[in-house]
Amino acid sequence: MRKGILLLAAVAFLATFNSCQPEVIITTPEEITIDLGSNDAAVLAGVEASNKDEVTVSGINYDHAGEQTATFAAGDVTLEKVIKVKTDKLAGQYSYKRTIDGDLDSKIYSCTVTQSTTLFNKIIVSDLLGGAVDGSAVCQGAAFTLDAFNVEFDGLGKAAVTGTGTFEKLDGGNYQISTAEITIDFEDASLESWLIEIEFTKE
Repeated sequence: MRKGILLLAAVAFLATFNSCQPEVIITTPEEITIDLGSNDAAVLAGVEASNKDEVTVSGINYDHAGEQTATFAAGDVTLEKVIKVKTDKLAGQYSYKRTIDGDLDSKIYSCTVTQSTTLFNKIIVSDLLGGAVDGSAVCQGAAFTLDAFNVEFDGLGKAAVTGTGTFEKLDGGNYQISTAEITIDFEDASLESWLIEIEFTKE
């Protein structure tokens, strides 16, 4: 009987002890923004667990831009948080060739890609259509979507410009926009749309 009482007392003590263990909390900076090609250490800067356990992170593709959901873990405790991957490394001087409705243009064009000053994953592409036309695009994953805009062609009138594209990692850890497909829809319904395919090379 005495052993049974002692056993019950021990169980009650352990239950009380375990219930008094403080909850483990993972804290992070309010916003985590990193560059393309970063690593776990960059994401974990300023991240810690309240019990000082090691914190790990998973779920991030460092070759993709835009918003991604990272999972932080310390022991059995996890925390999900959206992080931001910038597109600064896509900036630079480029040359490109284009195909219009399947016909290759023999000319090589030049353009400049710059980082937006207002959005972490937006780029600005100068001379996008082989002339003084600038376009902006938002990157997510390894792709980008052109912000729709309007242009006017001599003798053809106004047209709406839309498009998508891709970017890639180069040897040495650099990044470049690589391809784009741009559609030109003329306001004059009697004119057929153009499909412009572009291949970029970073210089």
